Amino acid sequence: MSKTKDITKFSAEQLQEFLTSFDVVFCDIDGVLWQQLSKPIEGASESLMTLQNMGKKIYLITNNTTAIADNYYKSVEHIRLNLSSDHIIDTMKIMVWYLKKIGFRDEAHAIVSNRARKMLTEAGIRLTEQPKVSELDTTLTAKQVIDRPSVKAVIVDFDVHSNWSMMALAISCLARKDVLYITGITDDGYPFSTKPPIKILGPGPLINVITSQSGRQPIPCGKPSQNLKDYILEECNVTNLQRCLFIGDTIKQDMKFASMCGCIKLFVETGCDTLEEAQKEDDSCPDYYLPSLGQLFSAIIIHNVSVAPTTKLIIEALIEN
Repeated sequence: MSKTKDITKFSAEQLQEFLTSFDVVFCDIDGVLWQQLSKPIEGASESLMTLQNMGKKIYLITNNTTAIADNYYKSVEHIRLNLSSDHIIDTMKIMVWYLKKIGFRDEAHAIVSNRARKMLTEAGIRLTEQPKVSELDTTLTAKQVIDRPSVKAVIVDFDVHSNWSMMALAISCLARKDVLYITGITDDGYPFSTKPPIKILGPGPLINVITSQSGRQPIPCGKPSQNLKDYILEECNVTNLQRCLFIGDTIKQDMKFASMCGCIKLFVETGCDTLEEAQKEDDSCPDYYLPSLGQLFSAIIIHNVSVAPTTKLIIEALIEN
């Protein structure tokens, strides 16, 4: 029998018990609030706003540091949440935080998106020039991808422009044990809501090439990672992770990170993985399940279930607006 509880089947008492079991909400974006950061998932942001109006502290945690993330941050749904930048956490923010924490002031070779390069530069991280190679001049090409002594860190995240020369230079530099190796998002693939759904290559397999060829294990900064957990404890004023709800759609990233932190796990099935897959391992098995975050309060809205007066007033006001 599954340990996961389906919130859509809750009684009034069970729903009220769930809502009072946490004070902080950590929520993924891709596959939870938006589909591929291009269109909103119906009712998802409204559910998050309801929790916010009930006094829950909301944080968005995403592994996405590409320019397309700005689509969500400029959306009406996000603006209505009225979250400060401190309440939006992505892998590049964790990387910058980690580098500042260890006092890194040297040069880095970064295989990251243009948006992420800008974030690193603005944080004072010096980035090495990307290799310029030629198919016709093998000598020039070799010189471009051999070790650069000035590089003291290799930073790898999602970069649609990633290529052989960037990876070759990263592997060359990592031959020196004093060079830091830092990674962000490591997803194997990304889902596209076509019919039938398809999954395309993610950065994970490319990062695995650098890892295997260099013989180095990276310092992870995305979900799941100890650095992200440390950031939350140090920067988010969270004192009890067991009173935190983590909402996500992925097994390897969201559910496993929530387990690492001891958070309450809520899995939604609007993104990458399925509930059946999530229940296969103890460290990814959700505590709660929803087909979509937009259905969080469906027991109240659809069945007119009674809950605490304050909760009911908040929800009714939101529905009317």
